[in-house]
Amino acid sequence: MTAPTDNRRLTSRILAYEFIDLLSAMARLHGGDIISLLVFTGVWTANTSHLRATTDRYAALHDIPPDSQRRPISEADLAAHLCMPRQVQDPYVEALVGTGLLERRPGGLVVPSAIFTRPEMLSDANETYRRLISMLARLRQGGISLGESADEAKGDVSVTLARPSAT
Repeated sequence: MTAPTDNRRLTSRILAYEFIDLLSAMARLHGGDIISLLVFTGVWTANTSHLRATTDRYAALHDIPPDSQRRPISEADLAAHLCMPRQVQDPYVEALVGTGLLERRPGGLVVPSAIFTRPEMLSDANETYRRLISMLARLRQGGISLGESADEAKGDVSVTLARPSAT
């Protein structure tokens, strides 16, 4: 049996390019400010992190988790999660609260579900999905298999990093 080809550097290049490209596109919703994007995204992802394993609810574009399903994150926990000093984070939190994109509630910060019904947010969700599909296609073109075997689901990275054999 031959050793799998090591694709880690190729994978890193593809992921880094796609990550920066997506961040730049998403930051446009925040006036081109990546820090504002990170704070906003840090809050809403924390609010709904308990729903990540849920695949039968809140999956479709217009199936947005209601406010009752959002769990607040404290400003201290947000700063720790983002690895961001409070003196950087806090002015962004204040600005986002001022625009209504964030709300202070008992327990911390929440992005209200109504924000995600805005046309620009729905468009952003579509763009994120399109870019993910494109990135997965680039990874496959680079010979990187993506979850095609039970070994990969178990975390066997030697299988995950293998190129398909040329026959």
